[in-house]
Amino acid sequence: MLTDSINLSETASASLVDDPRWQLAQRIVASRCFHKSTFLINFLLYVCDRQLSGRTDEISEHQIGIQALGRPASYNPGEDNIVRNYARLLRKRLEEYFETEGSHETLRLQIPRGRYLPVFYDSAAPSAASPPNVAPIAPPNTGPIIPDASLVSGTARSRQRILIGFLLAVLVVAALTGTIVMHSAHPSVSLANRFWGTVFGNARPTLIVPADSGLGILQNLDRHPIHLSDYVSGAYLSHPEPVPGLDRRNLNDLTTQRYTSVVDLGITASLMRLPELNTDRASIRYARDLRMEDLKHSNAILLGSSHTNPWVELFQQSMNFTLEYKAEVDESVVINRHPLATEQSWYKNEWAEESRRTYAVLAMVPSLDGDGVTILVEGLNMAGTQAAGDFLLSDTAMNPILKKASRPDGSLQPFELLLETNNIGANAPQARVIAARFGSAPAVQP
Repeated sequence: MLTDSINLSETASASLVDDPRWQLAQRIVASRCFHKSTFLINFLLYVCDRQLSGRTDEISEHQIGIQALGRPASYNPGEDNIVRNYARLLRKRLEEYFETEGSHETLRLQIPRGRYLPVFYDSAAPSAASPPNVAPIAPPNTGPIIPDASLVSGTARSRQRILIGFLLAVLVVAALTGTIVMHSAHPSVSLANRFWGTVFGNARPTLIVPADSGLGILQNLDRHPIHLSDYVSGAYLSHPEPVPGLDRRNLNDLTTQRYTSVVDLGITASLMRLPELNTDRASIRYARDLRMEDLKHSNAILLGSSHTNPWVELFQQSMNFTLEYKAEVDESVVINRHPLATEQSWYKNEWAEESRRTYAVLAMVPSLDGDGVTILVEGLNMAGTQAAGDFLLSDTAMNPILKKASRPDGSLQPFELLLETNNIGANAPQARVIAARFGSAPAVQP
């Protein structure tokens, strides 16, 4: 659902259209900093319209989510932090605008931290940090006291020169020692550091999206696949026919509650502990609460295959390794669209063997807008997803992959890995790469 805030520039009253503050908001949303993000445009125009129209009581997290970001009326800010995420991004884009295209603007606009109410101010006015008519207080002179030369005897001057020379020597040694310590305290950045800096950097939000396990259970019982279009529209929530083995009450529970796997929770917890993660820009988003606009302007880590995380469908068209699900549980396969000489065209769980082999796909692909990255962690079952997650979080396992994916300029090219592991219960030991692809899509800068 898109809202009336998209058309605010068309519906605003004459007094608002002529308001210099509203004109500033219009220039901002027309700039290069904003033109790719409908949500940021909606957000800024909505809060400015309500502020300038005297309807500040409508500037709340709940109302912004509904009116500007397309959330349903049942939207709960406690469970979905989309407004806070976009508010952080909006503040950053406003700073960028006034540093670049809007550097000439005398009228400025801010969204203060902790609030959503816009503040307009004259850039020529003195800031609170530098009050007018107050002369700065000079710091006390803390330099060495040099006595008048006429009062210093020849012997005293000699001692002084020796002392100064000694102090200079000490300073030189200290500087050299400090340089050595500084270099030893800051080792060269590893491939893994660069990789995670790419995923959690680029000044973009990063979304960690665990699977919708309830969706997977529903498909297993109903034996009908649910594709992204039905998932986004909510059409899958309407079942005219009863689902075998599931009464209406349990069906309602599966379609309304947020279920995910312990495996996904474990991977998410490990990701949130990474030192490269920026808590101001990274957030966890349940698959059912995600929107297309979120993926267009964010980096993302999607956990689970299209069976439990339909958003994966958006990226599979350009991939070589894709997971295809069958109506029968555990009959699903990994399709290898262009097998090389020693590879199979498909891979399936091997339950008859003692090893109980299973498969997973781990990939880094460009985001929907091409300016960021999306990480896919897909398993044919939970053991496969766990193996892919463990592989992703292992520097030892990832370093050879990242080395091969690195371009001469330090950027990373997209890659896809087909992993094989053994299924022991719902657990999996270390996976091994049995096939890989390294793409030639546009560079992803760390």
